[in-house]
Amino acid sequence: MKRAGGLAILLVCGLVSYGSWAADPPPEQALRDHVPKPGEFPPAGAGIQMAGDLVVIDPMNRRGSLRFDAGPESPGRRPFVMLPYGMCWYHGSPAELRDIPPGTHVHVRLLLPPEAEKDLVPQPPESEMKKPGGNLLRYTHVLELEDDVSFYARRGRAWKVVAVEPGAGLNAYRFELVLDPEGPAIDGGINERVRFLLDPDTRIWKERRLVAKEAIEPGQIVQVNLSWSTPTQRQEYGVTDVWLDDDSRKAFAEIQRQRHLRHQRSRWLPGWVDTVENYDRGGGTVTLTFFGGMDPLLYKELEDHKDAYQRPDKGLRLCDAENTLRAWTQYSDYGPAGKVLAWKKTENPPPGSSGIQVTMEFDHMLDGFRPGRVVRMKGPWPYVHLPRDEWLNTPEDLEKAAQLSLP
Repeated sequence: MKRAGGLAILLVCGLVSYGSWAADPPPEQALRDHVPKPGEFPPAGAGIQMAGDLVVIDPMNRRGSLRFDAGPESPGRRPFVMLPYGMCWYHGSPAELRDIPPGTHVHVRLLLPPEAEKDLVPQPPESEMKKPGGNLLRYTHVLELEDDVSFYARRGRAWKVVAVEPGAGLNAYRFELVLDPEGPAIDGGINERVRFLLDPDTRIWKERRLVAKEAIEPGQIVQVNLSWSTPTQRQEYGVTDVWLDDDSRKAFAEIQRQRHLRHQRSRWLPGWVDTVENYDRGGGTVTLTFFGGMDPLLYKELEDHKDAYQRPDKGLRLCDAENTLRAWTQYSDYGPAGKVLAWKKTENPPPGSSGIQVTMEFDHMLDGFRPGRVVRMKGPWPYVHLPRDEWLNTPEDLEKAAQLSLP
């Protein structure tokens, strides 16, 4: 009897263990439903890939609203929030959300909201969640946001011209650009023959200048940027730009790159705190990791001056910031200068991370130097006095920034 009882207990335990194991979501679903945590970058492939029109933005707090592409599971229009390490690209170069004009068609990788921000974007009514695609409304925080030319070019994709055909009926004033994908299939992208609509104001670029639509010829390998999308019998997209050669596309990329460099140099390079050690006598050390998605030159400029401690014109300084990347009184020289103790690089970092980790020693520490908190580092760049609404100065500023307010 004792043996039978022991066997029964083992069987029960085994069933309980099996039941617990069986209740775990499959790896694909767990990756899809990854919840971001402070101080931890998400794993590769986390979240969902979507596309739609950028409708409106809040450039100061890095938020906005998207009108997702039409389809049987389109969630329609939905607000979004950039994660602190969320990355943007425009015209093939790193960008800030403010650089991308509303009306641009973009591709986004969305994650579930972090626990501390789960109520920042209000959840829709249960009736909306039950509609086709309603489950997608849960994903509100952006890891990657990029226009079409960035999305496709960064993944080795271009387009081969099949034909340019005149429109008919109500679209008689337009032309249709018929394209075949040239390159690998892309998750979340268009992987079959497509027709894009060219308006009279579509810009066509060759040799860094505007040319007429007659310059488009079958067989050419091109890149395009899209605008609005129309939910008709088939998904229709307007085209803002067609690049017929690499020189023209690279010119646009360089213009955006310079805009990005100017922005980051004036607002300092963001990252977050990994660990902190406070000294008994005051001061301490801070280990931080820079966020990814920045032009490599910015990281190099910081590294080249990592030994310039106590040189006001060259030394590295650190200030505290919030998840919106808005800094606290950054331009009153509040960021203390630090001595670099270690500078490490990791290959193949997770999404959102640069793979560059820095340990610095400070004579005095700011309250925001805590694990998981956002900071920004100043390099050998001039101080730039920003508009008052770009930085935080009072608790009221922080409270207002914590509220989602979009048209």
